[in-house]
Amino acid sequence: MKTTYDEIVKQPCDKLAQIKQDMTYCYNKTVVPKKHDKKLLTKQLEEVVADSVAMNMVNAYYKTLAEFNKGNREWFVLAILCIELGVKPDKASAQELSALQMISSNITGNQAPLLNPDIKNAFKGAIKA
Repeated sequence: MKTTYDEIVKQPCDKLAQIKQDMTYCYNKTVVPKKHDKKLLTKQLEEVVADSVAMNMVNAYYKTLAEFNKGNREWFVLAILCIELGVKPDKASAQELSALQMISSNITGNQAPLLNPDIKNAFKGAIKA
């Protein structure tokens, strides 16, 4: 017995995008323009693979940083501060190291967030939209 899916996948890209737009509208009266789906459906396979590879790399970075954060929070915070402030720890002056240590201690001692609250709010706003 044939299903709707069996028929839909045989359609040309333009028709498939229209069907998807209609199905989305039927679900929640949401209009997703056909051109949006058509653009995604005509994306070159290399682009899709590149996006996937990029996300895998981000995930690898994430796992590494999460382990560093668990291991020694203060060293993790110091390293992030050095990166963001453009300070190379092996070339930093005593004054720079002292300032970094003070800021890091304030963050780790008070359990203050490392991330700017504006960035957190922007993220929350973006996922609600």
